[in-house]
Amino acid sequence: MPPEEGFWMEMTERSGENLKKNFFISVPKRIVKLATRRNRIKRLLREAVRQDPYFKRGGVIFEFKVTAAPKKPVFAQVKRLVEKLKKAC
Repeated sequence: MPPEEGFWMEMTERSGENLKKNFFISVPKRIVKLATRRNRIKRLLREAVRQDPYFKRGGVIFEFKVTAAPKKPVFAQVKRLVEKLKKAC
């Protein structure tokens, strides 16, 4: 999905084998400079995905890529963004 206004992350779905992990997260150092912020984004995104039954489907791999640095991400913001990305795919 192409990045839109207010979207600082993109998500793609593709079919694949049943792996132990069915999602991948990419937070480039070029976009988010501080390691603590990159780690926080990854933690929040992992938790949002873990709580959503949509991502528990088998045979699908989800890829998340941060395309712009968010100011101060909080869980509610990440969860809303994941919902919007889900509907857009």
